[in-house]
Amino acid sequence: MLFNSLEYALFFWAFFALYSLLSGRWQARKWLLLFASYLFYMGWNPPFVALLIGSTVLDYVAGHQISRTDRASVRRGWLAASVVGNLGVLGFFKYADFLLSNVWVLTTPDIAYPAFVENIVLPVGISFYTFQSLSYTIDVYRRQCPPSRSLLEFAVYVSFFPQLLAGPILRARDFLPQLATPRRATAEDGLAGMDQIIRGFAKKVIIADGLAAYVDVIYATPGSFGAVNHGVAIYAYAFQIYCDFSGYSDIAIGTARLLGFRLPENFNLPYLARNPVEFWARWHISLSTWLRDYLYISLGGSRRSPVRTYANVAVTMLLGGLWHGAAWNFVLWGAFHAGWTSLHRAFVRGRGGSILPGVLLRLAAFHAVCVSWILFRAESLEDIGVTFAAFFDFDTPTYRISPWVLSLLLVAIASHLLGASSRLAGRWSAAPIAVKSIYYALVVIAVFLLSTATERFIYYQF
Repeated sequence: MLFNSLEYALFFWAFFALYSLLSGRWQARKWLLLFASYLFYMGWNPPFVALLIGSTVLDYVAGHQISRTDRASVRRGWLAASVVGNLGVLGFFKYADFLLSNVWVLTTPDIAYPAFVENIVLPVGISFYTFQSLSYTIDVYRRQCPPSRSLLEFAVYVSFFPQLLAGPILRARDFLPQLATPRRATAEDGLAGMDQIIRGFAKKVIIADGLAAYVDVIYATPGSFGAVNHGVAIYAYAFQIYCDFSGYSDIAIGTARLLGFRLPENFNLPYLARNPVEFWARWHISLSTWLRDYLYISLGGSRRSPVRTYANVAVTMLLGGLWHGAAWNFVLWGAFHAGWTSLHRAFVRGRGGSILPGVLLRLAAFHAVCVSWILFRAESLEDIGVTFAAFFDFDTPTYRISPWVLSLLLVAIASHLLGASSRLAGRWSAAPIAVKSIYYALVVIAVFLLSTATERFIYYQF
């Protein structure tokens, strides 16, 4: 069930009407949230809701058992059960085919490749809700979060439909307290929520999907295009993936606010970052902080020797790349960010910072990210080489670049730059409701006219 579909619109407004009618009955609202979340997930593939329920029950029981005792062996045992259970299911559905196919290539066994492995279907959103549920168990083990005493509330936390499929990845210590007391959306929440939802749809349907029409053509056969087309495509994809993913996050956060909940922001103008560390503090914030808190710090972080620190950076980034998908291009993408982060740590951060002006640092960081997106977007390792070679190909005739694509790209760049202006943000907040209403109406009309409900959000595949 896609956000940008009539099916979702009907689902949400039916749910919202029932949710509003249950005002004053908080327990009933929580049951409605759980039912709606499972129904929303089942709209993709009904049987896979069992995995969502299984992860919920496993971690609820594990958290409860961990909190009941001070015996280290028992606590570690239940934590291990949670880790193995969650990552085992994720590993089977997401990585079994990738790992086994590589073993098959290296060993060339006489038996046929198992067909059932090749046909494994990846449950949508499994990477997100697995990490979300697992973080609860780890936090309870670390005594950073009290165990949930309500299976209903914990189930709502794991399955909360606005962010279920593509985040932000929630922390139990931030979300469960919101379920403990009745949530009532104020008029301010309603306006702020609608503003963020409409902004998210504009990013996704108008900008991201508009740029995708061009990007998909170039990356489908990268060898058919030369330097000019690939030059435009590298920028177009940078803003396509940003507007697509941050657009989803905006819709999720805005929807939650309409219901009275506050979710953490997931993006903060990432292309204005000056270095890799700052980029990851601005891009997919809920994942980058998850990897920092539960992987990098668990490995020792920067508390060990320099060699161990760089190894921890490499492992974290490589696994972060693999989290996005079971393919070698994602491994290379993770390796690129590991190398970039390590170089920054060794030659810039370790020497007190850079002497270059901030504008140059931002331009350099933005183009480094753009280069990394080639590894992320390419269909195969061979296509990566073809794409990089195409940047030096000035002989192939340039494929027509429509004014619409260039206009969308300029709008995306300008909005990103202007987003850093607190003065403009203040003026928009103080703008008359009539002005905002006209803006909202125009965006809704544009979204309605341009939406085809066929462009899935990019991060659904992860």
